[in-house]
Amino acid sequence: EFKEAFSLFDKDGDGQITTKELGTVMRSLGQNPSESELQDMINEVDADNNGT
Repeated sequence: EFKEAFSLFDKDGDGQITTKELGTVMRSLGQNPSESELQDMINEVDADNNGT
């Protein structure tokens, strides 16, 4: 279940979610976050900053 959800964000399948990928998903949901907001979201859940 988590892998399926992750794959919706990880468009290139590299095992990492970039700000570009997150932004694409957010915009498809009607949101328009700034690059800074996207980076903040990723930083909140990626404690060791490795992108996975």
